[in-house]
Amino acid sequence: MADVREDPPLELAATITEVQRLLDHGEAKPAQRLLERTWRDVPAEELELWEGLTRLLLGWDAATSGNRASAADSLTRGAELLGSYEDRPPHALDVAGLRAWAQHLVRELGDERSAPPPVPRLRLP
Repeated sequence: MADVREDPPLELAATITEVQRLLDHGEAKPAQRLLERTWRDVPAEELELWEGLTRLLLGWDAATSGNRASAADSLTRGAELLGSYEDRPPHALDVAGLRAWAQHLVRELGDERSAPPPVPRLRLP
């Protein structure tokens, strides 16, 4: 797999598609790096959106690694950051679904018997 830090910047919608592809193939870290790198190129009015997406991925990765406290913090903050985009989701993102997924995952973190968290879906199919 190519290191996403070396690739040229993608259009924002294409970035979302690539992040989902990476997540679907178990590549959480490269997906996080791609989102973090994208912050440099986003319009100011979308900065919280991209930070929120990145925090959700950080939280999901922490949850899959068993770091429940860090996961809960990142997921909660990510969902908060996405909140202002719920009524006008850019790039065909499923902001309401992502926020619900994060909030559900935070509740599940309290149950040590819960199954591994599912891969987040950035867009509706």
